[in-house]
This record gives sequence, structure tokens and C-alpha cells, in this order.
Amino acid sequence: MAPDSGARWLPSRKANLMKIRSASILLISLVGAASARTVMEEVPGGARVSSNQMVTPAGRVARVEGARPKDAALSPNGRTLAVLAQNQVILYDTSTRAARSVPLSPGPLGIAWASNSTLYVSGDDGQVFRVNAAEGTARPVKVAEVVAAGASGPAGARSNSPNGKDLVPLEAPKGNPQVAGLAASKDGRRLYVTLGIRNAVLVIDLAENKTLARIPVGVAPYRLALSPDGGTLLALNRGGREAKAGEKSGPSAESRVLVDAGTDAALRGSITFVNTRTFAAVSVDAGRQPSAAVFSADGRAAYVANSDDDTVSIVDVARRKVKSAFSVRPPQDPGFGQMPNDLALSSDGKTMFVSCGGANAAAAVDVATRRVKGYIPTGWFPIAVATRGDRLFVASSKGFGSRRLNSQGASNVHGTVGTVQFIGAADWKDLRATTRRVAANNHWGAFELPARKGIAPAPVPARVGEPSVFHHVVYIIKENHTYDLDLGDMPEGNGDKSLCIFGEKITPNEHAISRQFVLLDNTYTSGTNSADGHQWTDSALANAYQEQNYSSNARSYPYDGGDALAASPSGFLWNAAVKARKSLRVYGEFVNKPSVVDPATGKEPTFKQLWDDRAAGSNRYRITAATDTAALRPYLHPNYIGWPVIVSDQYRADTFLADLKRFEANGSMPSLCMLLLPCNHTSGTDPGFPTPRASVADNDRALGRIVEGISRSAFWKDTLILVIEDDSQFGVDHVDGHRTLAFCVSPYTRRGVVVSEPYNHTSVLRTIGLTLGIPAMNRFDRTATPMTACFTSTPDLRPFTSVESNVPLDELNPSLSALSGQRLRLAAASHRQNFTSYDRADPSVMARAAWHSQRPGIPFPAKRFHAIVDDD
Repeated sequence: MAPDSGARWLPSRKANLMKIRSASILLISLVGAASARTVMEEVPGGARVSSNQMVTPAGRVARVEGARPKDAALSPNGRTLAVLAQNQVILYDTSTRAARSVPLSPGPLGIAWASNSTLYVSGDDGQVFRVNAAEGTARPVKVAEVVAAGASGPAGARSNSPNGKDLVPLEAPKGNPQVAGLAASKDGRRLYVTLGIRNAVLVIDLAENKTLARIPVGVAPYRLALSPDGGTLLALNRGGREAKAGEKSGPSAESRVLVDAGTDAALRGSITFVNTRTFAAVSVDAGRQPSAAVFSADGRAAYVANSDDDTVSIVDVARRKVKSAFSVRPPQDPGFGQMPNDLALSSDGKTMFVSCGGANAAAAVDVATRRVKGYIPTGWFPIAVATRGDRLFVASSKGFGSRRLNSQGASNVHGTVGTVQFIGAADWKDLRATTRRVAANNHWGAFELPARKGIAPAPVPARVGEPSVFHHVVYIIKENHTYDLDLGDMPEGNGDKSLCIFGEKITPNEHAISRQFVLLDNTYTSGTNSADGHQWTDSALANAYQEQNYSSNARSYPYDGGDALAASPSGFLWNAAVKARKSLRVYGEFVNKPSVVDPATGKEPTFKQLWDDRAAGSNRYRITAATDTAALRPYLHPNYIGWPVIVSDQYRADTFLADLKRFEANGSMPSLCMLLLPCNHTSGTDPGFPTPRASVADNDRALGRIVEGISRSAFWKDTLILVIEDDSQFGVDHVDGHRTLAFCVSPYTRRGVVVSEPYNHTSVLRTIGLTLGIPAMNRFDRTATPMTACFTSTPDLRPFTSVESNVPLDELNPSLSALSGQRLRLAAASHRQNFTSYDRADPSVMARAAWHSQRPGIPFPAKRFHAIVDDD
């Protein structure tokens, strides 16, 4: 079938059935996901990525190897495109696409040109960098240390740099203020700097090296936009105004954000209008998470992208008022998930281009009618857009996915290949064709159809609300492993034994479950680390705020909630279950306030103390769970926590199995149970903690005990157990760093077969939704591939018998004094890591420590493990 065959896929107000059917045919032809051996393989002109989408970027594409673009800006003369990536600024000649790279450590976003040769870039740890972009002289120079204290005014123009000009401390240091959006005056004399955590904008006189003003704005200012005449500055505040006492609110860094009572997601943003002559400021409410703004040529109007509303607002600048908003959500793709995050106007002002991160596309909008004319395909998660003449430039954060290739094959999940597109007028003039391409890439037309009457029960019904053979789902989330790391030694699947360090000796239950039920060897994590991984596992997406903050987690690392801005506006699985009137019990997930304490001393015990206490049955220590996610609290087990991993997964299994006995005694089990089993994260070779193999074996044994307990319970006949890792950054994998462990266990699960259908986090969530009658939360789980290939219509009620561990679960890492050489170096490196919470440790240290503890004397596969310099 030719790419332009079938129905015309242009946005319209009403989608008809013929278009839906035509789109389905087109989708199969162009994507062919069901027949793909692997999700993450590159194909001509694009790639399949682990969010169940295709990316086929238009125009000429530059690859950004091993880094994610975060922001972009054109020089005033349009000759240079500066792209801010997570570890560098890349300067592209817009005519030749030749690139020069300037290494630095950036903030979440922020790039502004002061002239054709000088630009300013937001840095980590409260810094702003000046970059000289003249031919052959590009280099980073720290221009201002803007670590902000709580002081009401600037500290003056002191300087401690050698020449008295390059480094100016603007305020007394007090933590990282999170420098983000920047704007520069046309004359290059003034720089405006957002402090995201301090909820303020600094005005810096660059010629005099002094701060002119510190202007309070709303919560989490991220973007700035300066009017054409330079008289008005817009600060876009993701969190809106600060919540008042008594208002429904949630945390984000040092602020309280107004939240939706149903989802705990940020309720609205705000726009602060700043008079750049008087520094007077006025703030007004805006859409959810305003993320970009652009002024009309005359400065009378401004357009603001609201990434968590899928809308663009029209702002009356003179009246300081948001007039209206229009959606960039195509009718054929309903539900939240387009995530508009940047804007640019064509030179004639008639067309607005909107980078839609969730659609992997740029929307072309008719400014006069406010209607989307069509969509242009981009890389994975476009995050910045710019225009010049009839050319369009798009930087995509995840680009082609984790495809940083080398002579040895696929890399770790952090081996991202970002993309920068140079799109000419010819590449997007046929918006009908480009829109059809975007439709196919995103599975447009996969609507939530009404349930039919008279349908026989099935393991996974075709439509939400149709009967299932299952009445209960137990959803288990584990931590950080690739497929090859644990199951690469299984000859039945597509594994690489040379990369398997926690094979059958360490994980006998994972292997037994895979052999007795289905071996899933083509399942992927949709996210990258625990910060976005737990969002994907719980809500089927990571929002634009999460993507913008990748590797710049100054505000938070929200694997466990604790940041209202990271929450999906369409809610979490627990919100959807409650809304569908399903009973619910949650164990450990989103417990961001755990407590493990010895009541007698008030101190936190060690792993060994807790282990011995469990063995003795003395219950000396108090373990309690609490969360800032208010809607979750009524359903949370009060004594089941995730982190810290001083608590063994055997305790977690004990806790759930005790509940299971009570469920049996009462004759009732919740429709949905969600469990966190985190100990396979390990603590490296940190002395006093379990060895890597003991931690993984602990996790494996707990999983086996839970599966056995359910399979021998009264609820086995109608219970489905689904297991997946939240992310896969711990190990390497010969297929792709996103490929992970997953398990599907039930009486209706096929026995002893390999299932190689491409699944991911959204597949698991869609399967749960169809099974329990829970409607899709957003566009990603609505368009997901359910795990139907795992099931048969004939039940097999044989229970699972768990396997005892082959290693002591309380085997501890030796002290530093007992080590030497490489083992000492890795143990010392492990000891320096931050294990107070998820993923604070360097994943490369963790991987190396685990590798050498299991494979002494065998070189670590460093060429496959492209870890980033990150604070994750």
C-alpha cells in the first residue's frame, strides 16, 4: 500500500468510521508492529520506540549521539542553531548543518542569544554560561553564579574571577536555585534568568556585571519570552500561584502547588507579566503547566503552550489577560497526551508550529483561525522548535531512542540518540501526506468503543466493560533490570548469555515462572530511570515536565511521587480504578515518606538488625508508610514501604501474604493489588548491605513466594499476576537497553511457550484496564498493544511451587579493610553512593560492582554500557 492511500487523515471535528477503518489498514501497512521481532530496531527513515510508536522524522536529520536535546534557539541572523543537550551545547550552521560542540553541565532548559556571536546557557548548580559562538572560538565561560538565598535583594557586583568580569556571585549560596529559562535584550546588555526553585526572575546588567532586580513570580518559572519592543517579559510558571493554607495542594521542591483532588496533579499554571522598565509584575492564571510562549510580530498578542492541557492559549498582552485557548489534540487521537511544549511562528506570522512531545510531531496551526492544518513527523519527543524563512528546525529529546550504536551492538538505556531536524518547505508543504504519516505512527483511530452485550468472558476482553475470566489483578513492579541481565541464559528466548550476571542460580523463580508459563523476551520499559519509569508504570506516560528535567533533577526525583508537577493530569492507575469503582490495595508504590525506626533508640536499624529481627519474630522495629499523594492514602498499606532497601523483600512478601490470608478468611480480595518489590535494585558492594547476588536472590525469592501463595489460594482461579521492571538502567542488553523482564502468570496463561510480541509498560496497563473494566487513562494506554498472545481460553489450575534460593539472602558485602585492588575500589565507590532513595547512585558504578562481584576477572562490557554523567 502506498503511504498516501486510504482515507485522507486531516484533523476534523468529527471522526467517521470509514476514516477509522482506513487508518487501521494504513497503520498495519506502515508500522507492522505485530510482526516486528524487536521494538527498538531502526527502520528506513525512522525507528520503532518503546512507547509503542514509530518515529519517521521529516527533513534532514542530525543525530545527537549519547545525549538528549533539551532546548534550542536560532541566532538573530538565523545562521546558527544552538541546541542545548544534557552535556553540551551544539552549534549548527543552518546552511551546511556542520556542528561544533561546547561541553558544559546544563539546567533543564534555557538558551538565549545576546548577539550573533554570544549566547547564554542555563547551567546546573546555579550557573549561567556565556558561550562565544564565533567561528573556531566556541568555549564555555561561567558568567554568573546565581545560587539564590532567601535574601530580599542582590548582594551587589562583587567579583572573584581572575579578570573581575567572568564570574559574579549574585546572591549568598543556599542550595541549587534551578536556573532554567533565559531571555536577552536585543542590545545584549541585559539578561533575564529564571530561578525555578526560588520562584523568581533575576534581571542582570551584563555590561556592569550586577543584578538589577529579583522579581517574585509564580511557582516553578521555567520559560521566559520577551516582547519585540523589549518592554514586556513573560514568565511562565508551571505550578501557578502558591497554594494558600487550607487549599488542596501538593509539594514541588520548596513550594506548595494547587492540585486536582482526583489525581494530585498540578491544577493550573500562571503567567507573570513583567514591565522591564519598572520591574512591576502582575500574575494571572493560565493553563496546566505553561511551557513556552511566543509573541506576535506587533507584540499585541502572545501564544502560550500548556503542556498538560494539550492546548495553546491566546494572550492579550495589553490587558494582561488569557483570552481563549485551542487544542492541538486531533479528534482521531482523543485523551491527554499530545504535550505541546514549544512554539515558533513562521516569518509571515500566519502559521504557528507547535512541538507536540507526546505525538512525536510538530503541529502546523493557522494563526487566523486557530485550527490545526496538519502535523509534521519528528523524532521521539520533540522538545524545541524554531523557524527562519520557510525552514523549520526541530530538536527531539529522545530522537531515535536508545540507539547509540557501536561495534558491539546495542547499549545501555542511557545510550540515547537525540535528533535535530532541518526541515525545508518541500518537506512539509503536503500536510495531508505528513499528517497521514503521523496518524500511522501514533495509531490514530484506536478509539475506546462501547462494550457489547452477550460477549462471552475472555482473559483479555476486546473492549472495556466486556466480561473477563479474571476478577483480580496483582500488579508487581520491580527495579531496573534488563532481560539479558537475568534471563539471558535461557536458551528458549532471545538472550545473550555473556551479559547474564544474575542467571538461574541467582533467580531460579524468575526462570521457573518463565518456563512454566510464558517467557516474554520482547518486552520494554517505556521510560529510562525510576523518575520517569514509575510514572510510566503507574500512569502510562511521563509528562513534559519530566522529560524536560531528564538528568536535571534539581527540583525532585519523583519516582515515589512527592512532586505535583510530575503527576499526569489524566491520573494514575489507582485513580482510574477508584473511578471505575474497583476495590484497591497498594503496597509500597508512591510511598515518599517511609519510616524505619527502632522505637527504643529513635534510630534507623541496619539491614542485618532487621533481618535478624524478622527471623526471631520479635517485631522490634517500626516500619510505616506515608505519602504526599493524597488520593492514594486510603488505599495504601500502612506498613509496606519501597525504599530503603535495608528492608528485605521477604518482609514485603510476608506482609502481602498475611493480607492474602485475611482476604481468604473474609472471602473477598481487592480487584487490584499493586506491589513494589525493589530489592533487585541492589546496593552495589557497599559494606554492610547485602551482596548484589543476595539482593537479587531476595527479590526473586519474594516474587516466587507471592506467586505460589496466590496460586494456592481460593482466588487463583480468577486472578492474573503481571510483573514488570520500572526501568532497565541497571544492566545492558544485546537487543536494546529498554528491553526488560516481564512475567504473566494465571490459570489462563499459556504454558511453556515463548511470547515475542512487542509489549511495554502501556501494554501491561492496557491489559489490566481491559481485564478489570477500567477505561484508558490517556492516549498511550488507549493505543497500547494488550498482552492477548499470552493467554488461552482453557484454564490450567496447577499451582506454582516456589524455588528456594541458592545463595544466603543475608550474605553481606565485606568491609573495606578486607578488600584490595579492584574489589576495594568498587566497594569504596559503592559506599560513596547515595542509597537513601531510588537511583541516586551512579548506574555505571552499580553495574560494574555487580558485574565484577559475579564475573571476577572478566572485563566489564563497557562499550555496551553508555552511562551518563547524571545525578540520578
